[in-house]
Amino acid sequence: MATQETIDEVVTVWKAYTDTIQDWQVLTKGVVPKDTDCGPVYELPSPIDRPNESFAIADMRDIAITGPHYHTNGEVEIYIVLEGLGKVFVGGEATELKPGDVSVTPVDTVHFTVPTKGLVLAVINTPPFSPANAVSVRETDPLHGFDAKQYESLKQSL
Repeated sequence: MATQETIDEVVTVWKAYTDTIQDWQVLTKGVVPKDTDCGPVYELPSPIDRPNESFAIADMRDIAITGPHYHTNGEVEIYIVLEGLGKVFVGGEATELKPGDVSVTPVDTVHFTVPTKGLVLAVINTPPFSPANAVSVRETDPLHGFDAKQYESLKQSL
């Protein structure tokens, strides 16, 4: 499992890279996105030499709320806001998102996002993303930090 020091290094390296992105759509040109409940997700080859991480762009501009889920097997997920505004809920705690912000979701912690204005995220997973590690949650799951009532209330308010 990744240590805080390792996660801090991953954030530092990827934040430096994402700060150089002028237009994320140039990176995704010609890439067929996966249709997910997080919006179109463009899984991209790593632009930097980081074999223990994966890089994707999640285009959340046309969705109201993502599905709650968590990652197993040591997989940590990091969001870096490329553009737009929103709110991420990690283990039930809400954090506002604006361009340049970073959000780290620890392993086995439920998270979901409420895009509010044109939200696009760089998504880094360490170890690299595996669909087998992504677990959708629909019922209250205190072990992984999910409150279904909170989620449904947010959904109803959108």
